[in-house]
Amino acid sequence: MTSSHETAGPVEIVDSMEAVEFDIDARLFRAAYDCDRDSASMAIVAVIAVATNRDSLELTPLHSAIDSSALEDLFSAPKDSAQRVSFSYEGFDVTVTAEGTIEAIPLQAA
Repeated sequence: MTSSHETAGPVEIVDSMEAVEFDIDARLFRAAYDCDRDSASMAIVAVIAVATNRDSLELTPLHSAIDSSALEDLFSAPKDSAQRVSFSYEGFDVTVTAEGTIEAIPLQAA
């Protein structure tokens, strides 16, 4: 039995992302997306919008937390499954992997 549950939210901005889950035990939001179809930047914004229950347009621009062009370049290059980037954004520790997984942990829970 898993402790995760699906969280409804504005995931429609990322076509390949079906849902954002919240893992109660780990206290983190997690989502998967197809990094060949959608941008990491948009996927991150979608996860944080769901996690904060806000519209994606209400969030601080992602480029204020990380160089979004460099992020896209990193994940559009040939994939190394060990690649990951972590940074703080909108009150969350966010980790993005080359495999198309995003995890967001509220800073107060980290």
